[in-house]
Amino acid sequence: MKRKVVTCEECGGECCKKLAFHIQPRFTKEDFEDLKWYLYHEGVIVYIDNEGDWMVQAPIKCSKLDKNGRCTIYDKRPPICRKSKIEECEMNTNEMVVVFRTPEELDKFMREKKII
Repeated sequence: MKRKVVTCEECGGECCKKLAFHIQPRFTKEDFEDLKWYLYHEGVIVYIDNEGDWMVQAPIKCSKLDKNGRCTIYDKRPPICRKSKIEECEMNTNEMVVVFRTPEELDKFMREKKII
């Protein structure tokens, strides 16, 4: 059975309620100590996406959302917002393949994969 595609109107702006950025760990002990530091911050997660990229995500809401999660600058929104496609939206994909919510989860993964 095909999964229903969630539209922007149905979502409430979930992508605008967090900030995610790509990181490129060199897989050194120091890099993973830095990742653990991120995870000590409330609400922050580190994940590996479906393309194998490492990401850090923090619950930081865009200041241009109204109380209903709608963009108040939609016609003038930045290019990064414009290039988003419903089919690629995190609500419609399984983007997060491996998720770390605690430093202990990251340590366990590193030991199991024998990365460091």
